[in-house]
Amino acid sequence: MENEKRKFFRHPIKVPIQLTRVESKTSLKSQAEDLSQGGLSFLWPEPILEGTHLELSIPIEKQLFKMSAHVTHSQKDASTGLFKIGVCFQDSISAFRAKLAEEIIQIRQYREKMSLLRGRQLSEEEAAEIWIDRNAEDFAKLMESVS
Repeated sequence: MENEKRKFFRHPIKVPIQLTRVESKTSLKSQAEDLSQGGLSFLWPEPILEGTHLELSIPIEKQLFKMSAHVTHSQKDASTGLFKIGVCFQDSISAFRAKLAEEIIQIRQYREKMSLLRGRQLSEEEAAEIWIDRNAEDFAKLMESVS
C-alpha cells in the first residue's frame, strides 16, 4: 500500500496476536508490527492471499480484544525473509477494539517510563488517570471519525 493512500497514522506496536483464517478455522500466532485506526500488520512465513478474512485477537492481561479483518497486502520483507501482511478492519467495532487495546498498551508503557523518571512506582490507576487527562479529547475525536 502506498503512503499517499494511507488514511491513518501507523503506531509501531509489538504485541502477540492470534489469527484465525475464517474459511478454514485455522488458528495461529504471530506478533503485530504496527497498528493504525484502519488496520494492522504482522510478519508471516508465507504470503496470505489478498481478501482473506481473518479473526484477530490481541491478549492484554485477562482480556482478549477480538477484531474482524481482511488481508489488503502481502509483501516479502527483505530484511527478515518473512512476509509483511497488512490487514484492514472490517467494521468500526473492530477498529474501536484495536484502538482500545493500543491505548491500554500505551498506558502501560507510559507507567513504566514515568516510574523510571520519577524513581518510584506509578500505580496503574495513576498512570491511567494522567494518560486519560492528556489524551481523552484526542481519543474522542478519533472515535467520532470512526462512527
